[in-house]
Amino acid sequence: MKIREFLFSSPTGWLLLPWAALLGFALRTGPYGLTEEGSKALLLAWSLGDQVASSVFTLGAPDVRAFVFLPLGFLWSGQVIAAKWATLLVMGGAGAALYSWRSRDGQVEAALLATGLLLIAPITVDGIDSVAAGPFLLAIVGAAPWLLRMADREPGKVGGWFFTQYLLCAAAVSLHPAGLAYPAALILHWLRQPIDRRDRQLALVGIPLVAALVLIVRVGWTGMAWGQNPLPAAAAVFGGSLPEDTWSSAVWLGAIVLIASTLVVAIHERTRLMADLGGGVLLLGVCFGGVAADRTWGMLMLALLLYGGFPWLLRACAPLASRGVLVQRGWLWVLLLLICTAFMRTNRSDFEAARRGRLSADDALISDLAHGIEGSVATGTESGQPPAILVASPWPARTSIACRCASLPLPPAAKDPQSQLAMIRGLSYVVLADDTESRALANNFSQLGSRVEVVSKEPGGVILHLKPQEGR
Repeated sequence: MKIREFLFSSPTGWLLLPWAALLGFALRTGPYGLTEEGSKALLLAWSLGDQVASSVFTLGAPDVRAFVFLPLGFLWSGQVIAAKWATLLVMGGAGAALYSWRSRDGQVEAALLATGLLLIAPITVDGIDSVAAGPFLLAIVGAAPWLLRMADREPGKVGGWFFTQYLLCAAAVSLHPAGLAYPAALILHWLRQPIDRRDRQLALVGIPLVAALVLIVRVGWTGMAWGQNPLPAAAAVFGGSLPEDTWSSAVWLGAIVLIASTLVVAIHERTRLMADLGGGVLLLGVCFGGVAADRTWGMLMLALLLYGGFPWLLRACAPLASRGVLVQRGWLWVLLLLICTAFMRTNRSDFEAARRGRLSADDALISDLAHGIEGSVATGTESGQPPAILVASPWPARTSIACRCASLPLPPAAKDPQSQLAMIRGLSYVVLADDTESRALANNFSQLGSRVEVVSKEPGGVILHLKPQEGR
């Protein structure tokens, strides 16, 4: 389906236009609330656009979002809102692709309902606002069946569409552990299909090689927390970006229902899902991404529930058609009304909280550091000697964007405080999060006496100022 035909002939196309306009003007314009990996990709685009030292040398290789943000580095360098608008467009494309995929085989109604709920879900809005990996993964899921159809139109020919799937596999793997589902589902598809022997060999050898190369270049998935409790990620479907301590019991109950419903849909619909590449990527993505169970995994789980559950529900309601439309669809309308009301209330609360300047614990700590650096720079500028500031932070990319300074990852904990002092030579500030990984560092810094000064203490951690040694 062409883009023009989709936008002006399908109901989802008409709905995408006001959705993008309303959500675009509701996005936060500040440098807070971003994900670390999204910030890393944005910093690389900015550094290339400004022709300065590349952030890859200090922060590591970013994921595929860097290629999406690359034009922004030349056109709107330093503008965070431009990256959010780009993510919004990617999510709109994901919704269009997922609708096109699910609407085939006479499932237009299921595709429309699923896409509408996915686009207004609080976790989707938060994913766009935080430049998360979820919208990009969903766009890959929607594009995968289309790419496969284009490649199948050229049997026995290894052309551009065939190798484009390699690139899409690399992009998916770079984003999240759930991205491994795309190469896995593609290999399973080619194993089942009687394709040319040469094509099969290229697929079975090339795709694992591409995935392994991406993991080697990116050194796995840096900063990923493994083995998390999946309940907060599922609760974010209804809670959005609001702090967890503000979530009501209804939000947590909804998370339990969501996980249970997704499990039921996955078990009941596994055969139908695995028979289709898009459904196979969604199902395997939820399975593989469960090792991290973050909000990106929560978005995939919601997509699996919607695009796998609605066709099942509508098939189950088909025998009730003889009893009238109210009996067949009435309960579904009530359910949709309740879910949409819950989604929109959360979105409104999230928007109002952002207007009041509400920040997460991590962002509050970074904000204190940014204000302190601004004061130091202003004082130094007035005296004619602006300071050279270098920060070590658990979130170096987010810190660099918010503070507009050079940031490095935290150094490892040394065996003694003096060795730690040698490791941090040249640093101006150190940000320590309130987690177990920073406790050894905090213990070393606490023994350095007057050399270290606590300038800010927040629920999310502390900011330490490293005083210059005398005589230097």
